[in-house]
Amino acid sequence: MQVLSKRLVGMFAALCACSFVSLANDQGGTVAPAGDVDYSQLPPDPKTLEVELGTFKLDAAAAMKAAVDATGGKVMSLRIVKGKDKVDYEILCFQNGLPVRVLIDAKTGEMRIPKLDALAAVVAASAKVPGKVGNVDSDLLADPPTWKVSVFAGGKSHLVSVNAVDGTIVSDQVAAQLPGDATDAPMQGEFGGVQWIVLQEGTGATPKGTDSMVKVNYSGYLVDGKKFDSSIERGKPIEFRLDRVIKGWTQGVQPMKIGEKRKLIIPWSLAYGEQGRPPVIPPKATLVFDVELVDADMAPPAPKTPMPTMPPTATPAGGSAPPPNGGG
Repeated sequence: MQVLSKRLVGMFAALCACSFVSLANDQGGTVAPAGDVDYSQLPPDPKTLEVELGTFKLDAAAAMKAAVDATGGKVMSLRIVKGKDKVDYEILCFQNGLPVRVLIDAKTGEMRIPKLDALAAVVAASAKVPGKVGNVDSDLLADPPTWKVSVFAGGKSHLVSVNAVDGTIVSDQVAAQLPGDATDAPMQGEFGGVQWIVLQEGTGATPKGTDSMVKVNYSGYLVDGKKFDSSIERGKPIEFRLDRVIKGWTQGVQPMKIGEKRKLIIPWSLAYGEQGRPPVIPPKATLVFDVELVDADMAPPAPKTPMPTMPPTATPAGGSAPPPNGGG
């Protein structure tokens, strides 16, 4: 049984509702399908477009016939995709009930079509990295179309990308168990509480207590690797009292030495709780932070002068997560 990516399945679900044939956009890039209009660009000049189409080795009908002959399927859509150096017909077909994407160079007629099924991709990936195969997924809309095979070998997780056209290996990426800075250091702490990995030893003092003011640099991740916040990207460490943040930070940062860097793994019960902080932090989210303790036991900042005439600033939907404060 072939394994299909959610992206591809979603596209073909939409195609089942309404097939389309769309023409090229003279601005370059991928032509948007019908109903997905690029409102930033004017429509191409019909005369210019007619002349350009006349330079193609294959017209649309010939390209679709070639795709049908190659797949034995039925054409569901055709669009023209303009790259920097070439123009392709992108033709989506159904073959034995499964989607197939065919690319045909409009200038030369060269055809690129996925020939490998999931089983053949697993064989190719296993030849590259002998081990135990986990998930198999597809990105057949990529260029080149690829199969992505996870292989566990030598205590590591590999993500092997296999070219679905010719079976060559596109890449072999070793995936870390945890997002952020890679490390082979052991994890410490107990499951259900704050766990940590020392990324860099510190030489300074530890904060005197949970009410200490500290300065840290950090990046925060969800367990799927999505980065939701980073003081490093903002270019400035943050300062806070240890008892004014989520419990996982209080427990995880207080034992650190100045100069030390840790990866903190914080369960949802010590982070943002059952509700999370939508839309940035999902409910019951275990969080991973790479944290560096820059300084500790500083004087608290002077209170800012109130400005009652200024309205509060709203955090835009989908923006960065707030600093890790408040209990969960």
